[in-house]
Amino acid sequence: MSQNSPFTVRPYQPADGEAISEICRQSPQPAQWSKEAYDQAHSSGQILRTAELNSQVCGFLVARIIGDEAEILNMAVDQMHRRHGIGSALLTAAISAAQAQNAQNIYLEVRESNAVAISFYRRHGFEKTAERREYYRSPTENAAVMKKLTG
Repeated sequence: MSQNSPFTVRPYQPADGEAISEICRQSPQPAQWSKEAYDQAHSSGQILRTAELNSQVCGFLVARIIGDEAEILNMAVDQMHRRHGIGSALLTAAISAAQAQNAQNIYLEVRESNAVAISFYRRHGFEKTAERREYYRSPTENAAVMKKLTG
């Protein structure tokens, strides 16, 4: 893939579920949701964005709005397409969608050992605000809670 290949970020479509599940199977970091879980999130009005390159889904992000807060629930980019701006575009699209729904803050959890992800989120204005002890399993690990003000 050339670094200049155009990709698009668009709303989730039910046909994307299997590709998203495959991206998750290839990566240990994202939550391992079923295709049905993505369909349910979509039908319940959560923010789901997919990145597409050459008609193939290469990344996704799921967020939900509760009151004036948003929470990033799951996100991943296919390993072959990382470090090309896809994750940034997905995050920016989700932040815009959350702001359009009047979210004042956006939260997320990330494994404390995932320095790459923590650095990525910091570049996008998130700050560590708390820790959740033994939040993750397989292996058991603390979560860093990060927050971004959007309002």
